Amino acid sequence: MDSVGLTPVLRGAFEATGSPGWIMRIIQERGLDRRNGFRLRLALGDDVNRRSFQATIAAIAAGEADFIDADWISLSRCRQQGLNLVAVHPYGRIMGAVVVPASSPIRELADVRERRIGVVGRLDKNWMVIRAACRSRHGFDPQSTALVEEAGSKAVLVDWLEAGKVDAAVVYWHMAPGLAATGRFRQLCDVLDLLPEPQPGPPTTFFAFREAFVASDGALVAAFVAAYRDAVAVMRADRAAWPDLALPPKAFAALRTAWDRRICVDWGAGDIDRLERLFDQLKAVAGAESLGIDKIAPGLFAPASIM
Repeated sequence: MDSVGLTPVLRGAFEATGSPGWIMRIIQERGLDRRNGFRLRLALGDDVNRRSFQATIAAIAAGEADFIDADWISLSRCRQQGLNLVAVHPYGRIMGAVVVPASSPIRELADVRERRIGVVGRLDKNWMVIRAACRSRHGFDPQSTALVEEAGSKAVLVDWLEAGKVDAAVVYWHMAPGLAATGRFRQLCDVLDLLPEPQPGPPTTFFAFREAFVASDGALVAAFVAAYRDAVAVMRADRAAWPDLALPPKAFAALRTAWDRRICVDWGAGDIDRLERLFDQLKAVAGAESLGIDKIAPGLFAPASIM
């Protein structure tokens, strides 16, 4: 954190092509940061992994940002590696989608056996959930029965899909409506629907700060949470507040429906218990090695996050 005059500045790092950036821009454009007593400085970058870290995690590790968003498994891996990040508030139930060419013979999840499947990374939570669903529902693990290709970034993965290098791609949720709108692709399934937890399921992705930051600047963290909630309310109430995503009306409607299913503004201790159960269910199917950790890291959730 630095400051402009007497107003503290909070630095956020997000992927330019990710959906959290939409909310961050609304915070800035509507002055919701200043209304809550801080200034938001936003850095939008790529999604290429650096030094074994996902891009925005690398930014906070390097001291270039005060907060980011990441899923609970990635944050647990960070803590295991000595980067003491804490989840202070959920972004949402963030799960992706499986997309295939419109003409593909793949009609259901069971059909991905022995196909070429593109993923951003093998440790991606979406891939863990898909593996678990295939094993529990269809009796096979696509990690061993399919040819799995790691793209390393969501942009490269879409390039592979469009070039026909993979038969199916596990894309980030907000990319599926645009791909389907071209008429060349269709969504096979929403990964959110594959969760073993009853719907709507617990939040899986969180805004995260360094543990020391939360301890020293808890009021500033709470101010950000308030601004985030204000921005979500704006996006839910005002279609015009959304950025221009260059989508046809039907695709934009599908994206907003998917967004509404995912975004969280309230949560509690019961959701942490559900995340513990979900982690154990995924570990039972995929194994701790596939998840990169054997348990959710102690201290992951900041006390201030139970609001």
